[in-house]
Amino acid sequence: MFSKQSSAVLSNTLSVRAATPRGGREHVYELNGSRLRDVYVDGQWVTVSVTDPAAPRVAA
Repeated sequence: MFSKQSSAVLSNTLSVRAATPRGGREHVYELNGSRLRDVYVDGQWVTVSVTDPAAPRVAA
């Protein structure tokens, strides 16, 4: 009567965020509480720095 069939489930997770368009050679923004810095290299955006903006800054 009824037969069970195994099936594969495929999914993609896409993160969408409201942000200003990237311009120039460097783009700094906050995402989920972290400050990210992207740099435009050879036609692609590369994240080069991720910092915690809440971390205390101590001058040396």
